Amino acid sequence: MDIQDVILSFQRDPCLPGWDDPYSVYAQMRAEAPIHWCEGPGLWVIVSYAEAVEHMRDHRFSRQQHLDKLISRFGSGHIFERQKNDLPYMDGSDHAKLRHHVTNAYRGIDFSALKEFTVSFLDSRLQSLSGQHQFEIVHALADLLPVMVVSELLGVPADQQELIGRKVGSFVRARGLTQTDSTVAKGDDSIAFYAEYFLPLIHEKRKNPSADLLSRLIADPKEGVHLSDEQLLLIISSNFYSASIYTLRLLVGTLAWAMASNPHAYARIQDNRELVAPAIEEILRWDPPAQATNASVALEDVEIGGKLVKAGDSVSVLVGAANRDPKIFPDPDQLLIDRHPNAHLSFAPGLHQCLGLYLAKMEGEAALNAFCDHFPSLSVIHSESQRLVGDRFRGFDRLTLEVSSR
Repeated sequence: MDIQDVILSFQRDPCLPGWDDPYSVYAQMRAEAPIHWCEGPGLWVIVSYAEAVEHMRDHRFSRQQHLDKLISRFGSGHIFERQKNDLPYMDGSDHAKLRHHVTNAYRGIDFSALKEFTVSFLDSRLQSLSGQHQFEIVHALADLLPVMVVSELLGVPADQQELIGRKVGSFVRARGLTQTDSTVAKGDDSIAFYAEYFLPLIHEKRKNPSADLLSRLIADPKEGVHLSDEQLLLIISSNFYSASIYTLRLLVGTLAWAMASNPHAYARIQDNRELVAPAIEEILRWDPPAQATNASVALEDVEIGGKLVKAGDSVSVLVGAANRDPKIFPDPDQLLIDRHPNAHLSFAPGLHQCLGLYLAKMEGEAALNAFCDHFPSLSVIHSESQRLVGDRFRGFDRLTLEVSSR
């Protein structure tokens, strides 16, 4: 593919879903300018680190107004109207108040007990696979781990969630940069299904609250916060099923692929488990599950990277590109498991920083430790593996591994 075709592909969909190596394209675009207009999704995309950090902290942008643009384009009655009550799309004081409430509910999580549960599940699951020299890890582990953890966290029976998990992809893609009639229709279907499943659960928790996270989310009398059914539905669907289950599924697959692709690094981690935590941070930088942030609209004319973003224009940060900016990260294309400092942007530090970042890191570290405990070596069977094609998300739909067992 020549350079002009590459640029056209980027302009049609800057996340380049399904590409084996989008990062070389990101490097070309970053060398040209810190920000680019992409005609496909109809928005500006920031590809350089400094401009990305500044944008993530900038109050002159509104995510609500980007939803208004989608409502205007696709009409009323779709998922975008409901997303206006969703924490990642809120602005200003409404966003700050709800974020404070959800953060307080998170503080009640017993992370020690949750980590113990996670480690036990991983050990049991990988032990059951130990007799196999080959297995497909997305189905065997990545699909299951985040579901089990969220079930434990929310007090929701795991055996009832298989169908719910299948709806996650459609819900997530309705949060992508590029929207079509098809993605909107599937997003509508997913939120309707979530409402049918979760609203009775919410009603039950209102009547009989317990110590689980869902009960804490329902209300905080001390703060004067009482969430509606709609707000709770969106928090569950968005923060747990979209953020936790979908992206963790992708992270587990990428983690396995990264270790298989870098056997020397994997051997170092096996010999020194203090490298597990920095290795997870580096994998999140090197190949993040969420390649771009939710879009927001400029409330006034703003200059970014020498280009004028006019009031009403939408902007997103291409996290996968900013994370490989050589001005910040020496040898950005190398997986350096002891990289320090490593101020990557994969959790969107700023106004909308990911609330589940500690949960994600805990699960990622537990998974890497479990791989080290059970499999001295990993290799990918490429002919039986397939990358996800999913808008701003990156990972594997199928990843078949050949392993040695202890």
